Amino acid sequence: MPRRLRSNSRLSIGKLRNDIELVTLGQLIERLAAKIDQADDESMWQEFLSENPFVLGLAFGYPIIVIGEGVTVGGRRIDGGGDKITDFLVKNSMTNNSAVVEIKKPSVRLLNKTEYRSGIFGPSSHLTSAINQVLDQKRKLESEIHHLRSKSGVYDFESHAVHCCLIIGRVPSGCEQKRSFEMFRGNSKSVAIITFDELLRKLENLHQFLLTGEVGDDGSTPDDDLPF
Repeated sequence: MPRRLRSNSRLSIGKLRNDIELVTLGQLIERLAAKIDQADDESMWQEFLSENPFVLGLAFGYPIIVIGEGVTVGGRRIDGGGDKITDFLVKNSMTNNSAVVEIKKPSVRLLNKTEYRSGIFGPSSHLTSAINQVLDQKRKLESEIHHLRSKSGVYDFESHAVHCCLIIGRVPSGCEQKRSFEMFRGNSKSVAIITFDELLRKLENLHQFLLTGEVGDDGSTPDDDLPF
Protein backbone atom coordinates (compact mmCIF):
# COMPACT_ATOMS: atom_id res chain seq x y z
CA MET A 1 0.00 0.00 0.00
CA PRO A 2 2.66 2.62 0.78
CA ARG A 3 4.25 2.03 -2.61
CA ARG A 4 0.94 2.63 -4.36
CA LEU A 5 0.48 5.87 -2.44
CA ARG A 6 3.93 7.12 -3.41
CA SER A 7 3.34 6.14 -7.04
CA ASN A 8 -0.03 7.91 -7.15
CA SER A 9 1.55 10.92 -5.47
CA ARG A 10 4.25 11.11 -8.11
CA LEU A 11 1.64 10.89 -10.86
CA SER A 12 -0.42 13.63 -9.24
CA ILE A 13 2.59 15.89 -8.83
CA GLY A 14 3.57 15.28 -12.45
CA LYS A 15 0.06 16.13 -13.65
CA LEU A 16 -0.04 19.25 -11.48
CA ARG A 17 3.29 20.40 -12.87
CA ASN A 18 2.06 19.86 -16.43
CA ASP A 19 -1.16 21.75 -15.68
CA ILE A 20 0.83 24.68 -14.29
CA GLU A 21 3.06 24.70 -17.37
CA LEU A 22 0.01 24.70 -19.66
CA VAL A 23 -1.53 27.59 -17.72
CA THR A 24 1.74 29.51 -17.95
CA LEU A 25 1.96 28.84 -21.68
CA GLY A 26 -1.65 29.91 -22.11
CA GLN A 27 -0.95 33.17 -20.30
CA LEU A 28 2.09 33.77 -22.49
CA ILE A 29 -0.06 33.28 -25.60
CA GLU A 30 -2.58 35.82 -24.29
CA ARG A 31 0.18 38.33 -23.56
CA LEU A 32 1.73 37.89 -26.99
CA ALA A 33 -1.62 38.21 -28.78
CA ALA A 34 -2.43 41.38 -26.83
CA LYS A 35 0.96 42.89 -27.55
CA ILE A 36 0.67 42.23 -31.27
CA ASP A 37 -2.56 44.25 -31.29
CA GLN A 38 -1.43 46.97 -28.88
CA ALA A 39 2.33 47.26 -28.48
CA ASP A 40 4.00 49.08 -31.34
CA ASP A 41 7.36 50.05 -29.92
CA GLU A 42 10.50 48.15 -30.85
CA SER A 43 12.05 48.61 -27.40
CA MET A 44 8.94 47.07 -25.79
CA TRP A 45 9.26 44.04 -28.05
CA GLN A 46 12.93 43.70 -27.24
CA GLU A 47 12.06 43.76 -23.55
CA PHE A 48 9.29 41.19 -24.00
CA LEU A 49 11.54 38.78 -25.91
CA SER A 50 14.34 39.32 -23.41
CA GLU A 51 11.97 38.28 -20.62
CA ASN A 52 10.67 35.36 -22.69
CA PRO A 53 13.63 33.94 -24.65
CA PHE A 54 11.56 30.81 -25.25
CA VAL A 55 9.46 32.83 -27.72
CA LEU A 56 12.58 34.13 -29.43
CA GLY A 57 13.79 30.53 -29.82
CA LEU A 58 10.69 29.71 -31.88
CA ALA A 59 12.14 31.76 -34.72
CA PHE A 60 14.92 29.21 -35.16
CA GLY A 61 15.04 25.61 -36.28
CA TYR A 62 17.72 24.75 -33.73
CA PRO A 63 18.26 25.30 -29.98
CA ILE A 64 19.68 28.71 -29.15
CA ILE A 65 21.32 30.53 -26.27
CA VAL A 66 21.07 34.32 -26.01
CA ILE A 67 24.55 35.81 -25.77
CA GLY A 68 23.36 39.37 -25.30
CA GLU A 69 20.86 42.05 -26.31
CA GLY A 70 21.59 45.44 -27.78
CA VAL A 71 25.03 44.11 -28.69
CA THR A 72 27.52 46.23 -30.60
CA VAL A 73 28.87 44.03 -33.37
CA GLY A 74 31.33 46.56 -34.80
CA GLY A 75 31.44 49.43 -37.24
CA ARG A 76 32.71 52.23 -35.00
CA ARG A 77 34.26 55.07 -36.99
CA ILE A 78 37.35 57.02 -36.03
CA ASP A 79 35.11 59.77 -34.60
CA GLY A 80 33.53 57.25 -32.21
CA GLY A 81 30.17 56.93 -33.98
CA GLY A 82 28.72 54.40 -36.38
CA ASP A 83 28.31 51.42 -34.07
CA LYS A 84 26.23 48.60 -35.52
CA ILE A 85 23.92 47.25 -32.82
CA THR A 86 21.92 44.06 -33.13
CA ASP A 87 18.82 43.58 -30.99
CA PHE A 88 19.89 40.06 -30.01
CA LEU A 89 23.08 38.11 -30.53
CA VAL A 90 22.40 34.39 -30.13
CA LYS A 91 24.20 31.15 -30.86
CA ASN A 92 23.38 27.56 -31.66
CA SER A 93 23.74 25.83 -28.29
CA MET A 94 25.30 22.77 -29.93
CA THR A 95 27.63 24.26 -32.55
CA ASN A 96 28.23 27.78 -31.09
CA ASN A 97 27.50 29.29 -34.52
CA SER A 98 26.23 32.85 -34.13
CA ALA A 99 23.06 34.53 -35.35
CA VAL A 100 21.92 38.14 -35.27
CA VAL A 101 18.29 39.04 -34.64
CA GLU A 102 16.63 42.29 -35.64
CA ILE A 103 13.21 43.20 -34.20
CA LYS A 104 10.78 45.54 -35.95
CA LYS A 105 7.14 46.36 -35.26
CA PRO A 106 4.06 44.20 -35.97
CA SER A 107 2.54 47.20 -37.77
CA VAL A 108 5.32 47.38 -40.37
CA ARG A 109 3.87 46.96 -43.85
CA LEU A 110 5.66 44.11 -45.64
CA LEU A 111 4.41 44.81 -49.16
CA ASN A 112 3.69 47.92 -51.18
CA LYS A 113 0.04 48.97 -51.23
CA THR A 114 -0.26 48.92 -55.00
CA GLU A 115 0.55 46.11 -57.43
CA TYR A 116 3.84 46.21 -59.30
CA ARG A 117 2.25 44.11 -62.02
CA SER A 118 -1.06 42.29 -62.13
CA GLY A 119 -1.22 40.04 -59.04
CA ILE A 120 2.33 40.89 -57.96
CA PHE A 121 3.18 43.09 -54.97
CA GLY A 122 6.72 44.23 -54.34
CA PRO A 123 8.36 44.26 -50.89
CA SER A 124 8.01 47.51 -48.98
CA SER A 125 10.97 49.79 -48.41
CA HIS A 126 10.63 49.07 -44.68
CA LEU A 127 11.19 45.35 -45.31
CA THR A 128 14.09 45.73 -47.72
CA SER A 129 15.79 48.32 -45.50
CA ALA A 130 15.46 46.04 -42.47
CA ILE A 131 17.02 43.19 -44.45
CA ASN A 132 19.97 45.37 -45.42
CA GLN A 133 20.32 46.46 -41.80
CA VAL A 134 20.63 42.93 -40.47
CA LEU A 135 22.95 41.93 -43.33
CA ASP A 136 25.22 44.83 -42.38
CA GLN A 137 25.24 43.58 -38.78
CA LYS A 138 26.22 40.14 -40.03
CA ARG A 139 29.06 41.60 -42.11
CA LYS A 140 30.44 43.52 -39.15
CA LEU A 141 30.18 40.56 -36.79
CA GLU A 142 32.06 38.32 -39.21
CA SER A 143 34.86 40.86 -39.70
CA GLU A 144 35.26 41.87 -36.06
CA ILE A 145 34.42 38.72 -34.10
CA HIS A 146 37.97 38.29 -32.76
CA HIS A 147 37.95 41.83 -31.38
CA LEU A 148 34.47 41.31 -29.89
CA ARG A 149 35.57 38.13 -28.13
CA SER A 150 38.62 39.82 -26.66
CA LYS A 151 36.70 42.91 -25.58
CA SER A 152 33.79 41.01 -24.02
CA GLY A 153 35.74 38.11 -22.53
CA VAL A 154 33.18 35.75 -24.09
CA TYR A 155 34.90 33.31 -26.44
CA ASP A 156 32.44 30.48 -27.00
CA PHE A 157 30.65 31.84 -30.06
CA GLU A 158 31.68 31.38 -33.68
CA SER A 159 31.08 32.97 -37.07
CA HIS A 160 31.20 29.83 -39.20
CA ALA A 161 28.14 31.00 -41.13
CA VAL A 162 26.39 33.78 -39.24
CA HIS A 163 22.63 33.48 -39.53
CA CYS A 164 20.29 36.47 -39.79
CA CYS A 165 16.77 36.55 -38.40
CA LEU A 166 14.29 39.38 -38.95
CA ILE A 167 11.08 39.45 -36.91
CA ILE A 168 8.74 41.92 -38.55
CA GLY A 169 5.12 42.70 -39.40
CA ARG A 170 2.25 40.29 -39.90
CA VAL A 171 1.35 37.87 -42.66
CA PRO A 172 -0.35 39.91 -45.40
CA SER A 173 -4.04 39.40 -46.09
CA GLY A 174 -5.26 38.39 -49.53
CA CYS A 175 -4.14 35.47 -51.68
CA GLU A 176 -2.06 37.55 -54.09
CA GLN A 177 -0.36 39.41 -51.26
CA LYS A 178 0.46 36.16 -49.45
CA ARG A 179 1.84 34.66 -52.64
CA SER A 180 4.00 37.72 -53.30
CA PHE A 181 5.31 37.71 -49.74
CA GLU A 182 6.17 34.00 -49.84
CA MET A 183 7.90 34.32 -53.21
CA PHE A 184 10.05 37.12 -51.84
CA ARG A 185 10.71 35.44 -48.49
CA GLY A 186 11.47 32.11 -50.12
CA ASN A 187 14.25 33.72 -52.14
CA SER A 188 15.73 35.59 -49.19
CA LYS A 189 18.55 33.10 -48.71
CA SER A 190 20.60 35.11 -46.22
CA VAL A 191 17.86 36.39 -43.91
CA ALA A 192 15.12 34.33 -42.27
CA ILE A 193 11.98 36.47 -42.14
CA ILE A 194 9.29 35.60 -39.61
CA THR A 195 6.21 37.57 -38.67
CA PHE A 196 4.84 38.21 -35.20
CA ASP A 197 1.61 36.34 -35.88
CA GLU A 198 3.63 33.33 -37.05
CA LEU A 199 5.41 33.28 -33.68
CA LEU A 200 1.99 33.41 -32.03
CA ARG A 201 0.74 30.49 -34.14
CA LYS A 202 3.79 28.42 -33.18
CA LEU A 203 2.97 28.96 -29.50
CA GLU A 204 -0.70 28.10 -30.08
CA ASN A 205 0.24 24.89 -31.89
CA LEU A 206 2.54 23.87 -29.07
CA HIS A 207 -0.15 24.60 -26.46
CA GLN A 208 -2.75 22.58 -28.37
CA PHE A 209 -0.36 19.67 -28.82
CA LEU A 210 0.53 19.57 -25.11
CA LEU A 211 -3.13 19.88 -24.17
CA THR A 212 -4.67 17.35 -26.56
CA GLY A 213 -1.88 15.62 -28.45
CA GLU A 214 -3.43 16.86 -31.68
CA VAL A 215 -1.89 18.89 -34.45
CA GLY A 216 -2.72 22.51 -35.14
CA ASP A 217 -5.32 23.77 -37.60
CA ASP A 218 -2.62 24.23 -40.21
CA GLY A 219 -1.66 20.55 -40.00
CA SER A 220 1.63 21.14 -38.22
CA THR A 221 2.98 19.77 -34.99
CA PRO A 222 5.52 21.43 -32.71
CA ASP A 223 8.17 18.94 -33.84
CA ASP A 224 7.96 20.42 -37.33
CA ASP A 225 9.24 23.77 -36.17
CA LEU A 226 10.49 23.91 -32.63
CA PRO A 227 14.20 23.74 -31.82
CA PHE A 228 13.76 20.98 -29.25
